[in-house]
Amino acid sequence: MNRLLTYVYSGDEYNKQQISTTSIAITTTILRPDASFTTWLDYHLQRAKYIMVHMDDPTNTRETLEHICSTRPDVILRNGSKTKPEMTPESRIMLRQQDNVLEAIMYFLDPAHPAAWLVHIDTDELLYEPGGETERSWNHHQEAGSVKFTNHEAVPLMEEVDNPFVSCTSFRVSSGGTKHFMAYGNGKAAVRLSNRVGPSGPHAFTAYRGELYKVPAEEAMVLHYSTPSYERWVAKYKHFGRFGDYWYNDPTVPNKMDFMKKSRDVVQAAVKSGDWTEARAFWDSWVPKQGTDEWREDVEMERVRKYEPLSGMLGVKTEDYSDL
Repeated sequence: MNRLLTYVYSGDEYNKQQISTTSIAITTTILRPDASFTTWLDYHLQRAKYIMVHMDDPTNTRETLEHICSTRPDVILRNGSKTKPEMTPESRIMLRQQDNVLEAIMYFLDPAHPAAWLVHIDTDELLYEPGGETERSWNHHQEAGSVKFTNHEAVPLMEEVDNPFVSCTSFRVSSGGTKHFMAYGNGKAAVRLSNRVGPSGPHAFTAYRGELYKVPAEEAMVLHYSTPSYERWVAKYKHFGRFGDYWYNDPTVPNKMDFMKKSRDVVQAAVKSGDWTEARAFWDSWVPKQGTDEWREDVEMERVRKYEPLSGMLGVKTEDYSDL
């Protein structure tokens, strides 16, 4: 395959360094790494030229993350944005992600470490391309200025899992409707880097040059391992705390995610009372029972599909950094 080459602009001057028009960088924001984070990094380093990791809590995670990244030279570690410390976590993280994505855009526009494309995903998401990279892949579309990926959501498990990327292989697909999703269903995006581009929330970009290319889901997708187990669900909603019914505390931006708001209510009630019976029952009601008529119908109608993105990845392992 011939590698297409372009020049990086620096003001009005051509930079002498050439880069592929298809090279990819990934940016993410992390609160605390768990045992699956090294899998996430190594999986995406097979596809990306660089990964930029922004620490949302550098005081408590720097040592661990520096240890992880020290053996991965193409991973760039940065302090994350500290905007809106007074805001509840579920909203402020999105504002901080915007700041962090903007920093990544500027970094990868620098001819010292250039990339042609930037993908923004979270550390509980995998960018999955079933056929791998080909000349028809999304980052080879010359007319595209931004790319939109469909997201599918991992079906949660009754048991606790160390590495959801390995354990979770069934996914609810967006084409089957998102009413059974525990989190968002509006996809994620990549952008072709140029001087004016910027983030438009955590799911899109703005001011890009070219068309918006909506990738067919069978070519590329984002697999979202939102709340793969009861223990992770509890931890997430303990961290979110008693947030309000509006994003950013703004009455003009209502939070319409019913699962999220009900999770807040039952987890916070359990934290206060010490009785987790109702919380556990609510969680169990959202875990599909495999082998039932409803499950078989979902599989037959392809509302649930099986994906194993790590199946071709040799030496998959997890590393426990909880004691560092």
